[in-house]
Amino acid sequence: MTQKNRLLELDALRGIAAVSVMIFHYSINENAGKLGWEFRYGVTGVDLFFMISGFVITLSIQKIKKWQDFAVFRFARLYPTFWACVLITTLAILFYEPASLSVSQFLANLTMFPVYFGIENIDQVYWTLLVEMVFYLWILAVWLAGGMRHIVTIGFLFLVGVVFFHALGHHYPTVYHFLTLKVQFLNHFPLFYTGILFYQLKFRSFSWRYLALICVGMVAAFYLHDKGGRSMYHTSVIEHDLLIAFYHLLFLMFVFGKLSFLVNPTLLFLGKISYSLYLLHQYVGLHLIATFNETLGLNIYVAEFLTVGIIVLLSYLVTVFVEDPAISRIKNWYRAREHRQVEEPDAARTALP
Repeated sequence: MTQKNRLLELDALRGIAAVSVMIFHYSINENAGKLGWEFRYGVTGVDLFFMISGFVITLSIQKIKKWQDFAVFRFARLYPTFWACVLITTLAILFYEPASLSVSQFLANLTMFPVYFGIENIDQVYWTLLVEMVFYLWILAVWLAGGMRHIVTIGFLFLVGVVFFHALGHHYPTVYHFLTLKVQFLNHFPLFYTGILFYQLKFRSFSWRYLALICVGMVAAFYLHDKGGRSMYHTSVIEHDLLIAFYHLLFLMFVFGKLSFLVNPTLLFLGKISYSLYLLHQYVGLHLIATFNETLGLNIYVAEFLTVGIIVLLSYLVTVFVEDPAISRIKNWYRAREHRQVEEPDAARTALP
């Protein structure tokens, strides 16, 4: 189901993924004891995000004419919203823990890859953004090399390399530890790859080869359960594998048009604000819960209900007043610039004697 060139089922899945991660963070650790339960499985929401990215970025890169198109459009989609959310989180840190933040940490976080400066993320959820960024660079490199026609084969060869890299890691422990920490994309590539394969299945043609490779990618994701990421700390290998299989089943239903039941106003709204919701919910949200529950003495459920409402409102405001305008203005500026560059040589030619 599409609307204004959007795949609504994927928007709904984004909303589900973002809410799953939020509930996970709000129901673990000390909150688990207060609530009497925890939603450990929500940690795997990032797996669903990675699969969606594999699908969507493969779709997006088909439309570009030069690498600058991809770079500008990705920048417009990611950075203005990210900077707004970093600023909001920074203000929260200055209120709750001012001594824990330095100017250098703030500036390094604005790059989206502070780990390369040896600096921690100010909000731990940011770790996935670097994984996404490396994937963008990987697929752009494939595009620049003219390899998109062979993306399935290239991805498969890379997948095999990733599996062997992890399987043989004990032979080069120092290098292995460094790369799995600094290039965490290597810990999650199978999920991006199956997203690419689902794109091929939906928009290219049905192929048993694609289905077989999806199974291979899914099994590789099973294998990487304890090779990086956060799920291994909260789910067993069987639990994680079952959830990964379930996400692949959802994508298979999407490919064959059987996921339209998810398209409803609530999930579409959550999908629309999912990026800012994901970026804002952890540090700000957990401290709001503690304030309402511990400082003001409100019941934990009331505290969490109020916090979710505030985070959703903040996310909506960032989406409406930062994300949407920034994407529109940057894209319009870029297209106008490209149009001028096309017109100027034409004008110069007409002026020739």
